[in-house]
Amino acid sequence: MTLRLMVAHVPGERDAARRVEAAVFLHAFGNTPEVMEEEYGPFEARSRFVAVIDEESGSALGAARLIVADSSPVKTLVDVAGEPWRLPVADSLGAVGLTPRTVWDVASLAVDPRYRAGAAGAEVTLALCHGIWRYARNCGVPGLVTILDDRVLRVLRVLGLPWQPMAGATSQPYLGSPASTPCVFVLETAEIEVPAARPDLVPALDRGVLRSITVEPADLAPTRGTVDPQAAPPDRPEPSSPPRRDTTGWRAPTSHRTEQFANPPGT
Repeated sequence: MTLRLMVAHVPGERDAARRVEAAVFLHAFGNTPEVMEEEYGPFEARSRFVAVIDEESGSALGAARLIVADSSPVKTLVDVAGEPWRLPVADSLGAVGLTPRTVWDVASLAVDPRYRAGAAGAEVTLALCHGIWRYARNCGVPGLVTILDDRVLRVLRVLGLPWQPMAGATSQPYLGSPASTPCVFVLETAEIEVPAARPDLVPALDRGVLRSITVEPADLAPTRGTVDPQAAPPDRPEPSSPPRRDTTGWRAPTSHRTEQFANPPGT
């Protein structure tokens, strides 16, 4: 198994990311393909995927969907402005120095349950967190928003990532999750707080130093994910094979060891 962290760029890479997203969200939250299409379909043209890809099989072990900013709000901001939160979005973001038109949305975070346990499994989550952070910095994004299942929020906080509830946000049921909280991530804050909170994870989270996953700066360049070409670049074959095994099961964290905390089901 040859694993690579990347911003999915060609159709096969994007399809692999969507497959793991769909499988995890169906199992963890009961989100059917119809629900996923209704919720994420309107944002497909603005979606970019950070993914850990097995280059031998073409399957994704984990993926995060990012929805980029433009003249209309990202999904999280649309959702938190309505029920059950009814947050004043501009005020909530203004409290941390951000504006609705500058933030990107981490609309989903999914890790195949087969790759959550143990130190090797923890690397998939760490790689995705690094990829989201690094790609956002490369693209000049000042902040990120999301609605996190509270179990996932606990995982990310243990990893030292300063996701914090948006001003005025409470934990509420959301899209099959019994308890989720709207959160915000300020990149300048992360630059200070991550080294202080988890210096042991700085090589992985900040620099992408991982034992079993290849991280190349070019794979997180701001030009990746911006187009959907019809063919793979000549120096890398397009991964197209579907996952060969079923995606099932999720276990809640039961230990304070990093390798067991780094196992989010999805956001």
